[in-house]
Amino acid sequence: METAAPAPSRRIGGGRIAATVTLGLLAALLVATGITGVWYRAAHGGWIQTGSHRYESQGRAIVTDAMNVDEFPNWLVAKIRVQASSHKPLFVGVARRAAVDRYLAGVARSTLQDVNYGPFDAEYTTTAGAKTPAPPARQSFWTASSTGSGKQSVTWKIHDGSWRFVVMNADGSPGVAADATAGATVSGALVVALAALGLGLALGAAALAVARRD
Repeated sequence: METAAPAPSRRIGGGRIAATVTLGLLAALLVATGITGVWYRAAHGGWIQTGSHRYESQGRAIVTDAMNVDEFPNWLVAKIRVQASSHKPLFVGVARRAAVDRYLAGVARSTLQDVNYGPFDAEYTTTAGAKTPAPPARQSFWTASSTGSGKQSVTWKIHDGSWRFVVMNADGSPGVAADATAGATVSGALVVALAALGLGLALGAAALAVARRD
């Protein structure tokens, strides 16, 4: 009597195992990145921002160090937003560096040079002055500005050149103290997130196909 030979066991070679694991891990990473990006976009409107921290000056203005747009990729960063609040009516504005420097010539102010967020520490240089500036909201050179009581928010679309954000008391008085956050949007962030999600799903399907291949 003849007996049937047992069917050969199905084995996955070492190369196929390595390929499956590699594709699976890459797929998981891309899917996680895509989901996180889509969620963040939905939850925060695409804004990546700092926490709220206190910025202070004994002078009449807090100004950012000159932002030279050609020194960072404006194809990547689309907009910058500064939000600030104080117990006094506040002014927040952004304008070209030359215009801000002319307006604040002879005015006591603090220039924000560097910020460390872990833990928070702000470094300033101070400029002495005795001049009293005209109320900032009456100036026409601001590209974007907001003034009043409560939280003030200024959103600025990136443009070439050198720029400064300015925070002042609305009446231009000395002693500026504001709780502020800064944020930015990334150009095409949603498209990148969806692309990562789609590519991750495709690689996941490829990994499954490799694992099942005879």
